[in-house]
Amino acid sequence: MINSDPEEQRDDPLAHGARWITAPAWRTDPAGPLPVVGTVFRCPAAPVSAVLRIAGLGVFSASINDGAVSADLLEPGYSDYAQRAEFCRYDVTHLITPGDNVIMIELGPGLYRSQRLDDRWTKIKTEYGELAACASLTVEYDGRRATTVRTGFDWGATVGQTRSSNWTGGEDFDAELPLDASVDGIPGWPRAVIAAVPPRLKLSVKTTPPLRVREVLDPVELRTVTAGTQVIDFGVNFAGWAELDLPAGARVRLRPAELLHPDGTIDPRTEGWDPVYHTVAAGSRPLTWHPRFCYNGLRYVEVSGLAEPLQAGDVRGLVISAAARSAGDFACSDTKITALHTIIRRAVTSNMFSVFTDCPHREKLNFLEELHLAFPVLRWNYDVLAILSNTLRLIREAQGRDGHLPLYVPEWDPFPDPWRGDVNWGGAIIMLPWLLHRAYADESVLRDNEEAMGRYARHLLNSRTDGLIRYGLGDWDGREFRAVPLVSTATLARLLGVLAEATERLGRAADAAWWRNEARLVTERVRSEFWNDHDLTAGDGTLGELAIAARYGIVPPHRVADVVDRLERRIIEDGYVADVGEVGLPAMLELLAEHDRHETIFRFARQEERPGYGYQLRHGATSLTETWDGPTYGISQNHFMLGAIDDWFFAHLAGLQQEPGDVGFRKLIIRPRPCGGIDWARASHRTERGVFAVEWRIEDDVFRLRATVPDESSCLIETPDGHRQRVGAGEHVITRPARAEATR
Repeated sequence: MINSDPEEQRDDPLAHGARWITAPAWRTDPAGPLPVVGTVFRCPAAPVSAVLRIAGLGVFSASINDGAVSADLLEPGYSDYAQRAEFCRYDVTHLITPGDNVIMIELGPGLYRSQRLDDRWTKIKTEYGELAACASLTVEYDGRRATTVRTGFDWGATVGQTRSSNWTGGEDFDAELPLDASVDGIPGWPRAVIAAVPPRLKLSVKTTPPLRVREVLDPVELRTVTAGTQVIDFGVNFAGWAELDLPAGARVRLRPAELLHPDGTIDPRTEGWDPVYHTVAAGSRPLTWHPRFCYNGLRYVEVSGLAEPLQAGDVRGLVISAAARSAGDFACSDTKITALHTIIRRAVTSNMFSVFTDCPHREKLNFLEELHLAFPVLRWNYDVLAILSNTLRLIREAQGRDGHLPLYVPEWDPFPDPWRGDVNWGGAIIMLPWLLHRAYADESVLRDNEEAMGRYARHLLNSRTDGLIRYGLGDWDGREFRAVPLVSTATLARLLGVLAEATERLGRAADAAWWRNEARLVTERVRSEFWNDHDLTAGDGTLGELAIAARYGIVPPHRVADVVDRLERRIIEDGYVADVGEVGLPAMLELLAEHDRHETIFRFARQEERPGYGYQLRHGATSLTETWDGPTYGISQNHFMLGAIDDWFFAHLAGLQQEPGDVGFRKLIIRPRPCGGIDWARASHRTERGVFAVEWRIEDDVFRLRATVPDESSCLIETPDGHRQRVGAGEHVITRPARAEATR
């Protein structure tokens, strides 16, 4: 996809005279095969330039002369279709030849028109309008602009070989359905009709990285479970497509799954509350097939209906995610800790599309709380500025006049209360701009979101009952609401404090002072309700409440150390199990790390006898799961919401940090904290000015550290023995006496 500046908003197909079109046969039978539009155009010579601008409602797949216009998949991205859809720009010069050429655009519903047409699982139900394409192609010859090819009444429009597609439920394909997309065939198609689309719909250029096949997986096992039914194991959980080479005449049914039953058959519970499957008819010739207009989260796929079983070379897993730049990685001498990083990163990758989804199967929705609670995990692993800046636009578009925000955006199908409107979900509008600014030194994210941030904060202040927020999910753990008043109102205090910092950074000192005072008042109100000078006096008594109260300033500063001792003691006494939700988890880890309780964090990370990180690994998780009990509980097996431990791997075990108040990774710290017998670790993070990296090793009672500091940056290096040294950009090697246990 051609990179394009957001200011090119009017460089879209509509601005070039194109119209939204669809197929009359599909309009007559929307439950039938999906629409295809196309045209034949003639070029007098080989072009020097050809640019295709294309938008689809919902998902499109475009080709020119049987060649895909790009490697991009499942375009365009998520948007609120009542307001806006995205268009993409492609350089297609290499696909166009002198003489007759063919453009064909196939359409699938995506979440623009998500309807339950059979028994398949359908999470979100929408019907914004008719499936439609809008495209323009501009061709230049030797600097002379040719007539632009535009979608309109002169295009052909028919139905294709994809019989149906459901974003969460699956797809049907029949190669026996006729589709002649040749130069001679398209003129015989019925003429296109103008599509009914949302009346206020506008187009904007896509700014997020496109979806691509990032990895191809070979199956690790193909097992026949009953006559005519195989279960194929790709070895790891991923998001994408199972691709099959099928013989002529084959008719098969595919069912994805993340888990197996003890007898080796698939356990599809996590895919959705109703069936999820694909059906494929190969037709008279062999067929290589994968879904076109939806994707799955899976490790296994059940294939039924073949007379002869598939062989390993007939099957592959196509891993799909946004082509965001990898920003870093981590490894250490403890294989279990490294494995935890691997499954967390895989969960991030599996949910990295035009937005960050919660899971790649039953929901595929952009829930907001994960984006800031697990922000360090996203940022350490990938360049997420473009994706999250686009998400902030979606949040602004979803915001109510009173400032209210939903749980997920775009909010196609609202959740009922008490789900809708939780402070940690809506709080992304305040936290994300600040976190992105700190990470990428981008002040525009503060300016662009300043009004929405303030409006949401005022909405929360107005939503209190007797000074407390008494609604929402609290310290959500994937199963139940927990500790709502304390968690929600303490979070409000935190949001107001961050808003004060953001407005001060924008030069609005008076506003910053006002927000800072509001944060103080809310903190005092929560403290008066829940704290009696030495302990929490109300609430549910959870670890999450204790951690949040201490981390978010509810506990008076002179009592924080006592709370940390109490928190650590409870974790140790419970066998290094910490029953916290996704709000309490990062607060707990940050609190323990700040007080050098790294040995406790290490043991918490590795504990495997009861639900937790190590427990997930012990029971075979290959991506991070939604709840602590992982593969032993039938909820999503591919969720990054509990991934906060990955920040500890980078920032404390390896030691990469920003100085407090730093913006853009210019003032850096390397402060490794060896623990748990780990004798080497390495981590890297790619900043705008170069790589920030560390590798340390303990050998023969010597601690050796190699640091890489990016250009225009300085770094304070602190080794476990307490030695401190400030260095500039470049490579640095430090050797110091080792301490077997540098911290508690």
